[in-house]
Amino acid sequence: MWAQSAEKVKSAQVSDLFQLSPLHRFGRYFDVECGVNHMMSPTKCDEIYRLRHKVYCEKLGYEPVNHSGIEKDKFDIRAHHVAITHQKLGDVIGCTRVVNCYHEDDLLPMEVLAQKQLLDSDYHPQKFGRENICEISRLAVDKEFKQNIREETTAQEQTLYPYIALHLYYSSLKLAAESNRPHVYLLSESKLIRSMRLVGINIIPIGDYVAHKGLRKPCYINAQEFIDNLPRKFMPMSQNEYRQYPTPAIPAALSVVNA
Repeated sequence: MWAQSAEKVKSAQVSDLFQLSPLHRFGRYFDVECGVNHMMSPTKCDEIYRLRHKVYCEKLGYEPVNHSGIEKDKFDIRAHHVAITHQKLGDVIGCTRVVNCYHEDDLLPMEVLAQKQLLDSDYHPQKFGRENICEISRLAVDKEFKQNIREETTAQEQTLYPYIALHLYYSSLKLAAESNRPHVYLLSESKLIRSMRLVGINIIPIGDYVAHKGLRKPCYINAQEFIDNLPRKFMPMSQNEYRQYPTPAIPAALSVVNA
């Protein structure tokens, strides 16, 4: 009885936060899609790869420019993506991916890039089953999409722009938890580590700096703990609607991707 009452109070608090937060308007301007993958949604994947090319290759110079206008790598074949689409434009303006392991010899990108920098801690990827780990990477946000909107944007819409990247991280952690892959890894700049901690994400550095698109540290987040103890900042996001793509545990068409 007490547990049910506490749950009702918590639900009411989340509802109140949702109404007070600018995020209750997020669904009016943006569509969030989780679990996008090359088998179920190849067209959406191409849109994601084109956004990544624009941000990573054309703007930041992290990867070489490709004449096809697409940026993808060998890990995308076993990744599920998150895409945020601007409703008026119909364009993907934000994305990230969750790379999964399906075989014992599958490695995460971080294990390939920062193998020597990883510390032998309780959070090392080798401490967990391959089926329970994943990595968040390739976050990209098109900061110029506003220039392509013909109609004048409202102040209400503009207040949501700073939440796009935060929504991508929330959706990726939610996707990881729902896929029973709670042990999440990422390579992170010191600035991002500080920012995540400020909004209540318990991100744990588990190694030394590695030179990869700047100096980054290998880090660990427990996605299930994050969802079970959702920080106040993210509670309104839990009320938004998502389009969830099917995410089969072991897609038959997947080929093994090794280091």
